[in-house]
Amino acid sequence: MFISLRKLITYAFLLFSFNAFAEQLPQVRVAVLQSGTVNWELQHLKNQSYDRQFGFDLQINKVASLSAARLALTSDSVDIIVSDWLWAGKRNADGAQLRFIPFSSQIGSVIVKPGQTIKTLAELKGKNIGVAGGPLNKGWVLLRTAAKDAGVDLEKEAKVQYGAPPLLSQALKRGQVDVLVTFWHYGARLEAEGYQRWLSLEGLMSDLGMKSKVPMLGYILKAGFANQNSVAVEGFTKAIQQTKNDLAENDTYWNGLRHLMKAENDEIYQALIKGYRNGTPKSVDTDQISDAVRFFELIDQLSSYPSGNQLDPTLFRVVE
Repeated sequence: MFISLRKLITYAFLLFSFNAFAEQLPQVRVAVLQSGTVNWELQHLKNQSYDRQFGFDLQINKVASLSAARLALTSDSVDIIVSDWLWAGKRNADGAQLRFIPFSSQIGSVIVKPGQTIKTLAELKGKNIGVAGGPLNKGWVLLRTAAKDAGVDLEKEAKVQYGAPPLLSQALKRGQVDVLVTFWHYGARLEAEGYQRWLSLEGLMSDLGMKSKVPMLGYILKAGFANQNSVAVEGFTKAIQQTKNDLAENDTYWNGLRHLMKAENDEIYQALIKGYRNGTPKSVDTDQISDAVRFFELIDQLSSYPSGNQLDPTLFRVVE
């Protein structure tokens, strides 16, 4: 079958137009930790081409640490990172204008060996505590805050060891640490192997006065970027929500992510899926924002050097 010259020209024009359109999509650059669970979400978004469907081109940049991600955002090397609103709120109090899109209400896990007899925060005095990722770990911030509220300064009265999550998991198994504060997905792995969650960090937040379940982790971006790229940011928000809906409702979608999850067996694989789904957040409402303001004040009051700064609620309003 012969194709006329006119048809060839038409096809070439359409192909050129499509490629030109694709190249013109605004980029949204997101920095993520190499082993972070956000990789699952963003990879599914790319697998389904939700970025192009919703009018932007997602660029995933993997970094080695949370500090590196935060530096990339402040230096404009990327547009978005995943971090907690406590950090973003502190930055805003110092003059930054950051905004928060909920990512997960999962905070982390505090894990001990089966049969561990520690019952109260006071009993952590003198214990070996492993903290995954370093002093910026959200679970560690919460545990220190709750302990300080109970009269215990864990930084001074316990033996704290910072390190990579897999190494600290092994340290717990060898008895080199008594308590492990780790990221939720490493905690889920340990629980699937028979280790115990010692306490609920969500429960600690409630005890400290934040009764509503405010998602601690979110996509952090600068207000200037959000306002100047409102269409792309709105598209990003919609693509993320569609991704969360997919992963919450359809088990088959997880098959394409299993290589990223590095689940050693089916028990751990299912535990990771369950943990992700349990952490799926809803939109932040006014009651949650009020709780966040009070919680921010409490965290500041219990810090070594209180600033007296208040949380600006506009953090949770992405586009002006």
